[in-house]
Amino acid sequence: MMTLRKPHLTRLVALCALALAGQAEASRTTMSTGYSVAGPQEDAQGYRNAVEAALGGGQPGYGSAELPAFNYVSNHQRFGSENDVAYHFTVEFEVTAALAGQWSFRAGVDFGDGGAMLLDDTVLHSSLSDMWWNGSWSGPGVLRGSAVLTEGLHTLHLYGLERCCDGYFTTQFSVGDGPYVTFSNNDGLQPVSNVPEPSSWAMLAAGAGVLAQVQRRRRQVAGR
Repeated sequence: MMTLRKPHLTRLVALCALALAGQAEASRTTMSTGYSVAGPQEDAQGYRNAVEAALGGGQPGYGSAELPAFNYVSNHQRFGSENDVAYHFTVEFEVTAALAGQWSFRAGVDFGDGGAMLLDDTVLHSSLSDMWWNGSWSGPGVLRGSAVLTEGLHTLHLYGLERCCDGYFTTQFSVGDGPYVTFSNNDGLQPVSNVPEPSSWAMLAAGAGVLAQVQRRRRQVAGR
């Protein structure tokens, strides 16, 4: 039976820790789109329902991807289609005790048939109008909202519909009276931990098995 000396055990534990640490990142943005000609909705819940009904259809020109930065992204750039798009953006982020308090959000969007911004399950802003950001934070194409956030995990949702000429999207946050920062993998927020990949679980399981064997071997030697 293979036995491990203490330095090898220490290295094994360190490798397992690194495997889990490698699964962490800053705020996580996911973009999901689908085909839709639903048109303007009555309220934020209507946009949520219409968008969720359109996702996952598998049509070419639409899809889902994790974004390294929520900065000037578009469906045509990512997946191909410029027309009849239903959008769902999610931003997951962690609020530490030090950052708990007043937060503000703004999203520059191209929702020709309107859209909505939700924080967790609370509506921050919705609009039935044609929203075209075009890079101007003072124009009509911006969804805005503020909330007092407690420590823990939060999710910002954007739902919207566009019939023609898919444009660009950027979403930012501000803490207290601080400047606006674009959500990205290096936005300085507390890391959001992913569920470990199967390979990481396999490494942890193998490590635990080896440690168990070492402990049994030690008990056998001590009992002689």
